Amino acid sequence: MESKEGGNIILQKEVKLKNPLVIGGFMNQTPLGVMVTSYIVESLKMHQVGIMKSPYIPPVTVFVGRKMRNPFRIYSNEDGTLLIVQSEVPVRQDGLAPLSEVLLGWLKTQGISEFVVVDGIPTRELGERDTYLVAGANRISELEKKKIEIAESAIISGIGGAILNESLMSNVNALALLTMHAMEIPDPDSVLSIIKALNSIYNLKINTAVLEESVKRLHEQINKISEEYKASKGEDADNSMYK
Repeated sequence: MESKEGGNIILQKEVKLKNPLVIGGFMNQTPLGVMVTSYIVESLKMHQVGIMKSPYIPPVTVFVGRKMRNPFRIYSNEDGTLLIVQSEVPVRQDGLAPLSEVLLGWLKTQGISEFVVVDGIPTRELGERDTYLVAGANRISELEKKKIEIAESAIISGIGGAILNESLMSNVNALALLTMHAMEIPDPDSVLSIIKALNSIYNLKINTAVLEESVKRLHEQINKISEEYKASKGEDADNSMYK
């Protein structure tokens, strides 16, 4: 693809896309987007097919699974109906708009059906998570039937927010799924909540058994710590940090 101001897409494997759904997970205020997209890639055995090369992406190398990787990657499933766009590093602020324009411009040539931005809202609390939808009026009316909660208000920053903004100008269907994400401790509840919403909306059939087991173990540990704390301080002890 011809290089543009925002960068260019470099395909590493031949891929035949069929009006793909695209899910984007990016490092922002929380790592939730990266966690969700990584889980999807692993669960559906997706393959890396390309990267984004841009002067606005820090020139770093990610070393995961005994492999050195570009930080901004594109994955596809076997039948070309699902793409994952993932960045494990923040994009420079002045590059958000031009990079988003290049990315969505390329996706339009591939017949994208919809772009889903996954993002987390920072919190210090653990607990069951609800997923909230940010979308246009028409899409909201459709997804309310699937019992997806609608956000009252939201400001989505970083590359995810820039993509949503570019979608408004380039006539690309796009929405965001948001949930609370604990910053200081593991939070599988937030990943599970987003995956369940994606399964409900798009029928992706992503297996959640591993996540559900992680959530169960985490809550068991929290309950045990809470009970031990109450026992040491008395029944009236304030254990609000575990509520």
